Amino acid sequence: MLNEEKIRIMTRMAMYEANAGKADVRRDAWFKGDYLSKELLLSFLVGTAAFAVLAGVYAFYHIETLMLTLYSMDILALARGVGLRYVLFMLCFEAVTWIVCSLRYERGEERLRRYCKDLRRLSDGYGGKDSDRK
Repeated sequence: MLNEEKIRIMTRMAMYEANAGKADVRRDAWFKGDYLSKELLLSFLVGTAAFAVLAGVYAFYHIETLMLTLYSMDILALARGVGLRYVLFMLCFEAVTWIVCSLRYERGEERLRRYCKDLRRLSDGYGGKDSDRK
């Protein structure tokens, strides 16, 4: 006779393994601080590239104005303005990355705990009872 509770547990476990389980196991191999550090470093590189692309698009869009005022422009003030915008952009970018990755890690840990709990319940259900093994 089939035990419906065991079937539900096995189905839930199989769905978890097929969907979020692989990513959660990879993420679980890291300590939280190390995982966040790795993600923040990658985010810093991607954010820097994104800022460079955005600055390039802005400069290309305003190329005529830039060319006309190139010789009368205060380059030091321009560099300070771009640097300030870069710092603000990166602070926001890194803050969002930290929040998202922290939530991902914690939710993944919770899903893994639930998976291990289901695994224990399933294992205990097969633990030597002859009536369950028919």
